[in-house]
Amino acid sequence: MRKLTAVLLLLVASALCAEEKNYTRNVAIVLYPNVQPLDWTGPYEVYKDAANFGSANGKRAFNVYTVSKEKRVNGQGLQLEADYTIKDAPKPDIVVFPGGPASTEINDDPEFFAWAKNAATEAEIAQSVCTGAFVLGKAGLLDGLPVTTFYGAIEELRRSFPKADVQDGRRYVDNGHIVTTAGISAGIDGSLHVVARLLGRRVADQTARYMEYHWTPESYLARAYQYLNPSTDERGRLVQSASLRIEEKDFPGAIALYRQALERDRSDGSTWYVLGETLHGAKQYDEAAQAFLTAANGAEGFRLQQSLYNAACSFAQGGRLDEGLDSLRKAYAAGLRDRNAVSNDPDLAPLKNHPKLATVLAAAK
Repeated sequence: MRKLTAVLLLLVASALCAEEKNYTRNVAIVLYPNVQPLDWTGPYEVYKDAANFGSANGKRAFNVYTVSKEKRVNGQGLQLEADYTIKDAPKPDIVVFPGGPASTEINDDPEFFAWAKNAATEAEIAQSVCTGAFVLGKAGLLDGLPVTTFYGAIEELRRSFPKADVQDGRRYVDNGHIVTTAGISAGIDGSLHVVARLLGRRVADQTARYMEYHWTPESYLARAYQYLNPSTDERGRLVQSASLRIEEKDFPGAIALYRQALERDRSDGSTWYVLGETLHGAKQYDEAAQAFLTAANGAEGFRLQQSLYNAACSFAQGGRLDEGLDSLRKAYAAGLRDRNAVSNDPDLAPLKNHPKLATVLAAAK
């Protein structure tokens, strides 16, 4: 049976359920000349990946984009092009200020700083990495708070903002609205913490595992994490719990939980799809095929192709060859391009000698 590509698989397999209003948070990564590469690419990677793992009802958890004063930026030899300038950027819910040798450029530019201060003040979370803390400091957002920065800038931050409780030896510090991290790779840890706080420990762990990053969260903060996504409703927790059962190879338990979730919303194509995959894995082929066909209802593009293709696989494995070939024909009509699928996929092997196969393949060319 064909699997989805990595990104879409994350979206489907992690299709959590949440209240649709304002579910997707805007995450703005701020760029400027000589920005430290890992300071911004680390958080960018975390939030982009977590956007998939924390997706709900077809909505990604985060909309991640870059912002700079000018469209083009030289980031220590990397020629960057920001998604937006400060004049047209969407309002961020989370804004990340990375550091670097010239991070004061934001502070020294009145127009750039005015945007930065406003974005940081109004955002749900303003996050700094490394010397990006100086931007938050000038905005008056560090006063009275425990904060941290790159180890080489600790003393300078103390001198510059004496009202802040600047702490060294900390990977990241969370004050609710303000999250500051130490230098460079610490931005990854701080971002994973924000993900755990907003979407639950499981989504953060999935993200870290996908990145192959060894994440050790601050123990005093980790105690407050919910394991399942706190942004979801009961149905979402059922879907997440089902994915846990799959990891434990408890397919009957996962199937039961997916069915409970679908009782609450039978139009959720993503859950029908993962139910189909689970049923197929449990060799309940007839039910799997029907689940995939239900997932195909209202689907478009790649999702439609794969739902029909997998229905063909389940029909073929269940011995319903005519229906399997018909589903394969529909998958080709929907845009599937793999003309060698029957030869290469063991799940479709029963269709190899079907008398109408040649006609279907000819029509697909």
